[in-house]
Amino acid sequence: MDSSYAEVGAEVILGKHKRRTCLGIDWCDGVMDRYVGIKTIIRSVRMLSDGCLVCYVNADDGGFHWRVEDMILASDVPLLTAQQRRELRIKE
Repeated sequence: MDSSYAEVGAEVILGKHKRRTCLGIDWCDGVMDRYVGIKTIIRSVRMLSDGCLVCYVNADDGGFHWRVEDMILASDVPLLTAQQRRELRIKE
């Protein structure tokens, strides 16, 4: 998702984090996998000191950092093909 859409109240679909490190954190935490593909609402947005934009969401009660680049707007789901939905593990 483009960072300009990351705002409190936006409805998004959480995506699996691609292997990358921000602030020394490995963003491929398997505990987060249970939330991948879930529709949720952004509750806050934060820019980490290394320039990584992250959101906290309602689905996990704000428990994890979710990188903006690894989520999509929920309003974009109808534009996806069935294969793209499966790849993103979108739960309908």
